[in-house]
Amino acid sequence: MKIVIHPDFMQTADFIKQLPQHFAQEGELLYEGRNEVRRYRVKNEWLVVKKYKQPNIIQRIVYTFFKKSKTERAYLFAGMLRKRGFDTPHEVAYIEKKRGGLFLDGYFISTQCDFPPLSKVLWQRRFDTHAANELAAFMVRLHEKGVLHGDLNLTNILYCTDNDGHYHFTLIDTNRSKFKCALTRKECLENLKRLTHSKALLRYVVMQYANLRGWPPRECALEVFQFLLQFEQKRRRKRRLQALIGIKK
Repeated sequence: MKIVIHPDFMQTADFIKQLPQHFAQEGELLYEGRNEVRRYRVKNEWLVVKKYKQPNIIQRIVYTFFKKSKTERAYLFAGMLRKRGFDTPHEVAYIEKKRGGLFLDGYFISTQCDFPPLSKVLWQRRFDTHAANELAAFMVRLHEKGVLHGDLNLTNILYCTDNDGHYHFTLIDTNRSKFKCALTRKECLENLKRLTHSKALLRYVVMQYANLRGWPPRECALEVFQFLLQFEQKRRRKRRLQALIGIKK
């Protein structure tokens, strides 16, 4: 078993080392689905633990020999985001378990962020245009710094507001992200395609985003919706194939 603990959180070492044995029996369940998320009170601080779904045999081989696991990426990417000027819960540790010499499953431990998801204010028929404008500006900053969030949607962007009404954002679920020196227009627009299920909100944010980038707004909105259509068609084909050969999601 591989355990990596951030130097600033060595006081949690005893808890971290025992976590795999007690994960399911202790802590407060926050989410249970593809992955499982629990929180624990450790040394007067709330820690959030995400246990990733156990990968299939091909993924286990890939994570053992060819690619960093989701847990390690989540840990590393948190620090990389802060270095580029973006808020994300501080990484505390990660754990990788093996069986038969191959990666089996993993845990990512971070500090807790109490902010609500941005969906709270933007998943409405009449969305808050001020919040949408600030989101568009945030996405511009994110992309100009070379960051592509790998699962970009409103539930993975937490927010708070200051006394002047300005929004401050915190990113979560970042293990699929990519970091580059510079991004192309295509990469930026494609990254926005799953930002929200609301077509009206997506169109509004993309056009605001394009204005800030000095790009043609209507043309950019059309590109994003084309990327979204391609994504949805690909996902439907994948689900039909999985159903045909009896593979569960």
